[in-house]
Amino acid sequence: MRRRRIAVPLGLICSALVLAGAGRPKPAAPPASAPRVDHILLEVKNMDRSLKFYRDELGLKPEKPVKAGDDFVVLQAANVGVALWTKHWDWSPEPKDDRAPQGMYPHVVLSDVRGTVERLRKDGYKVVAEPKGFFYGTEAFVADPDGFVWSLISQ
Repeated sequence: MRRRRIAVPLGLICSALVLAGAGRPKPAAPPASAPRVDHILLEVKNMDRSLKFYRDELGLKPEKPVKAGDDFVVLQAANVGVALWTKHWDWSPEPKDDRAPQGMYPHVVLSDVRGTVERLRKDGYKVVAEPKGFFYGTEAFVADPDGFVWSLISQ
C-alpha cells in the first residue's frame, strides 16, 4: 500500500512536467563546428600590381601557377585565401569614382612589421599608419594598389 501512495504522486508529477514543456520549442542544437571564412575577394584594377603587393611584398602564396592574363587569382595566407579579381559582379553597380574602399580592415600577421613597412614605403606603397607598439604587438596600416587598407601585425 505504501508503494502505491508514492507511485501515484510521482507519476502525476512526471506527467505534469512533460505536459508543461510540451508547447515549448526545443533549444537549437549547437553547430558541429564554427563557420569558416574561406576567402575574401578583392576587385582589383591591375592584376600585376596586386600580385606584386600580395605575393611579392606580403608573401602570400598562389593556389596554382599564375599565368599572364589571369583575371582571377587566389593567394593563400595560413588560414584564409585572398582572391584577386579584375572584373566586377554584375549584381552590383560599377563604382562611379576612384574613392578608396573603406570599412573593412583585414589583418595579416608577419614576423617583422617595421621591416615590411619600410620595404613597402621604398617600393612606393602608401603607409596609412606608422608601426606602433600595443599590448598585442606592433601594428601598422598600409594600402594596396587599389586602396584596400591592411593591418600588419607582429606579435
